[in-house]
Amino acid sequence: MIPYIEKIELDKGKSFFVGTYSSKYFERSWHYHHEFELLLITKGYGTRVIGDNTSKFAVGDLVLIGGNIPHAWFSDPVFFEKDNNETCESVYLQFDRSIFGTRFAGLPEMKSIQTLLNAAKFGLRYAPKNESVEIMNLICDFPSYSGVDRLLNLIKILDLFEKGHWDPIVSKAYFDSIFVTKSVRIKKVHEYVMNNYMEDVSVQKAAELSEMNVSSFCRFFKKVTHKTFSQFVKETRIDFAQQLLINTSLTSNQVGFECGFSSVAYFNQCFKAISGVSPLEYRANYKKV
Repeated sequence: MIPYIEKIELDKGKSFFVGTYSSKYFERSWHYHHEFELLLITKGYGTRVIGDNTSKFAVGDLVLIGGNIPHAWFSDPVFFEKDNNETCESVYLQFDRSIFGTRFAGLPEMKSIQTLLNAAKFGLRYAPKNESVEIMNLICDFPSYSGVDRLLNLIKILDLFEKGHWDPIVSKAYFDSIFVTKSVRIKKVHEYVMNNYMEDVSVQKAAELSEMNVSSFCRFFKKVTHKTFSQFVKETRIDFAQQLLINTSLTSNQVGFECGFSSVAYFNQCFKAISGVSPLEYRANYKKV
């Protein structure tokens, strides 16, 4: 079964999509999209398939799915019978991580939500030890929200989800197979960057490892990863820089050089563009948490 890509169309004046589904049964639609999806089952039961995981679902089933993970909900056979009077309903939110903005997302108060969104790459099933009526009510009422209440309640829902108990859905092996090692070529390039980010990373070398010329490699890399090779290298270096700022006493300038930046000014520029704050602000914000 090959999933199809779904393009999320936003209504004018809206930064993310909120939808409700109501039908005699859930469509057998195996698909994926680049956005996160938070979905709550309000009526119906059956089997859901997310990545390599197949599980039963019923009313109250709540999941948060990261971008590009194939998923589908299949109603039980009873819903397809002619005399069936039951219905299937859900409320779902689809949003891109960018709606929070890099600076806002980098605030200490957003740390728990960033942790949740990072974990959502495996898909998450909300499984609180105690029944949580508040998060269910917020989601059910979401279609009635407008203006800034939409964004505020999305943050509130994600915060409640993170504070509750949740379980990963897809296996690490599956995640690696479709993201980290989507192809042998991408795996080789990934390992090359990880092992050489402290030094000069050459697109020519990456192209050679992929057995392509530079122009073909650049087109291939962007098609697979949705980012340019140079952007991937910068993000990798900044990821390591963040860890050094948190876990070592190296100065900001030293961190930049350790992560392959030959210019302090360029390091600061890249760090702020990706993290939303300067290296020193990032370290200070983390210490406040």
